[in-house]
Amino acid sequence: MEPLPNSWADIQPDIIYQTANGLLVSFSQAQIQLGIKYDQNNKHLKAIERGIVASRGNIGLVPSEVESYDLKSKVLGKGGDRRFHGKIIEGVLHFSGFVTKH
Repeated sequence: MEPLPNSWADIQPDIIYQTANGLLVSFSQAQIQLGIKYDQNNKHLKAIERGIVASRGNIGLVPSEVESYDLKSKVLGKGGDRRFHGKIIEGVLHFSGFVTKH
């Protein structure tokens, strides 16, 4: 398993990456493009790297309220109005490119 890169530009579509705490993640081409467009500071990648956190006041992964998605990335400050949603497929948290604004 490759470690999760620090930059969206370094991520390849549909490769399974492993975060520091052992979470397996993958990204569609659409998700990578959204990351490059909306997350220039790679805050959402840092949130995904951090893993599951308590929902209030934390940067990380929190439960998704969207049916058929499991977790979403949460960031604070600039860029914090978007959430990238992922679903767990065969043990891998896959980000297909579904984004919500808050």
